[in-house]
Amino acid sequence: MLLALTRLTTSLMTLTEPAQLIEQMTSGLQATLGVDAVATWLLNPTSHRYILTSFVSAGKANLPSEERESLLGLQVRSGEALVGRVINEGTGGSLASAEAYRAAFGTLGRRREGLFNRWRTLLPEQFSVLALPMPKNSKPLGVIEFFSTRAQLGDGDIAWLQLYLDQLAALVQLVRVQVDARNQRRRLAALDAVVTAISTSSDLPDLLNVALLVVMEIVGAASGAICLVSPGQQGIYMAANYALPPGEAMLLASSQANLLLEDVIYYGQPTLRPVLSANAESQEELIGRAAMPLLAGGTVVGVLVLYGPLSELTGALDWPALVSVGSQIGIAVANTRLYEESQRERHRLSTVIESIADGVAICNGAGELILANETAAALLGLGSLSALTNDSAYSARTLQGELIEPAHLPLTRALAGEVFRDYRLVVRGAHDRNVVLSFSGAPLRGSSLAPTTNAEQRDGAVVVFRDITEQRRLDEAKDEFLAIAAHELRSPLAAIKGYSDLLLRRELKNGTESRDLRGQQILNQQVNILVLLVDNLLDISRIDAGRLMLQSEAVELVSLIESVLSQARNAAAHHTITLEAAAPVTVWGDSIRLRQIITNLVTNAVRYSPANTRVWIRVSADSSSGYVIVDDEGPGIPPTERERLFERYYRVPGIKRTGSSTEGLGLGLYLCREIVVLHNGRIWVDDAPTGGARFQVGIPLYHPAATTNPTQTTLELDETP
Repeated sequence: MLLALTRLTTSLMTLTEPAQLIEQMTSGLQATLGVDAVATWLLNPTSHRYILTSFVSAGKANLPSEERESLLGLQVRSGEALVGRVINEGTGGSLASAEAYRAAFGTLGRRREGLFNRWRTLLPEQFSVLALPMPKNSKPLGVIEFFSTRAQLGDGDIAWLQLYLDQLAALVQLVRVQVDARNQRRRLAALDAVVTAISTSSDLPDLLNVALLVVMEIVGAASGAICLVSPGQQGIYMAANYALPPGEAMLLASSQANLLLEDVIYYGQPTLRPVLSANAESQEELIGRAAMPLLAGGTVVGVLVLYGPLSELTGALDWPALVSVGSQIGIAVANTRLYEESQRERHRLSTVIESIADGVAICNGAGELILANETAAALLGLGSLSALTNDSAYSARTLQGELIEPAHLPLTRALAGEVFRDYRLVVRGAHDRNVVLSFSGAPLRGSSLAPTTNAEQRDGAVVVFRDITEQRRLDEAKDEFLAIAAHELRSPLAAIKGYSDLLLRRELKNGTESRDLRGQQILNQQVNILVLLVDNLLDISRIDAGRLMLQSEAVELVSLIESVLSQARNAAAHHTITLEAAAPVTVWGDSIRLRQIITNLVTNAVRYSPANTRVWIRVSADSSSGYVIVDDEGPGIPPTERERLFERYYRVPGIKRTGSSTEGLGLGLYLCREIVVLHNGRIWVDDAPTGGARFQVGIPLYHPAATTNPTQTTLELDETP
């Protein structure tokens, strides 16, 4: 018997497939030992139960495949039936009768009772059974049962048989490891082939066609297709196919494909199903349809569909390998789509930039110019565009003629995170002539043009610029004209105002309400407005000439504002003006110019808010500055307009004076800003709590120890070239 078992081992060692090895081992043990039947139960690593895998009887053929499939439900757990007891105790066991064997199964339930009865019909009428683990340890991979109608083996025979089964268990484990290694090599080869095919593809259609052919060759499929989920997740469409069976091409290209591949698309589960065909006359002629999800980051981006004989596909499909291949294809599809979409976005952005009438230049995070439109090239010349971030051979100057330092170049400022607008420089243009350019710039984050993986790092910067040389010439001419006009009008206006005041005082002496008095009041009011306008124009000319002077002294803000309001309330009969101040606040400044600022802010609050509304003036201070806050209940200033609000001649679009169709020159707030800057203060605008606009002015406080004598300050502005 030992010689026969040795021959059996030699023949088993030539086998390379686990299933074939188990079948040959079971039948060889039955024939060699001369028992009536042998059953092999193997561990299912998924369910952790033992399943009847192979059965050989002396009077019956080996367990048919369909019978084995039906008996898979007769699996046993540790401690259940004779097999479970052997697993639990880690040593062999035996039962003397068929009744005892049945009793060891315990209560089975209706379904398992039926399965056991089918299993019982394969065994002898009466038998004794010996069950041995393989191998004999705490974690056996299986149990072999020996059924016999004669006397069982003795204890000595059982001992060497156990040793022999331990060796068979080691052989089974070795074959399984070899199979796993072969499968792993096949998977790696498949992945390598797919990755190679993907890396050599030029676009998405080429990638899909090549990947489909490679997978078909690996699996041995006769035909196949790749269907992709539409970007909008509205359905799938066939993106690649090869030699599809009749009718399948039409089916996959129609809306029925969503229903056909529903399990794969929505649940990410691979499927293998027969293709119903009237031409198939036997089981061997059935065509199988295998569908595998293409995954990218856990999202199904498509479905790989393979066709071939159902019987061949069932044995040829290595699902773990196909899952890996499908993931590689899915990731490649997602990446290609992202790249193509980014290219489309880049093209759209380039088209938009080229259509802009202003010059546009974009650089990456390293300061390298990556995009500029034709207008930019025309304004600066192709060779000069790099100078926007590089000071070499660059002669950009301020309007006062000073050379620009590298840190103050437009793109350099934007790269540093600064947002700016109307930054004016004199540069040498494309035709070797000096031009005045107005730059606006900002940093880029999350840009497809210059992407970065660091969320804190800036992707680059963009500047937009235009030639304002002619506009600046016209502005200078306009300023010159207004300055001359203001000087010429000053003398006649002084005479008109003098006589207007004289006539008004004469009418007031009469003490009667007459039509002439009302006319004199209107005349005097309009003359004062005209005088204020001329004074503003003269102030503008002084600022341009750098000769606007301050007579600084200690100024108590509350008293100054009360003086302003005593006159403002006469012209604001339909508004309620309220002054709020907790304590006196003394600042260092020019009382006349500070009065001019407060008068302008209060007048604007009245002019641009509806009748019968309120205006608040609040005075406060901190450790360094005194503050005047003017709130109204008007329309407010849109945030997008606040940056330009203090520019010369600028008026906010859409905001009209209450009860008037005329507009001012847009000089009042500009003068306020220039005067505040001359005081080393600041002025800004916010939303008022009442819903209107809130203008705030901060002026340095008066400190007697630092400023004991009145001083004269001049706002020095060089002439613009």
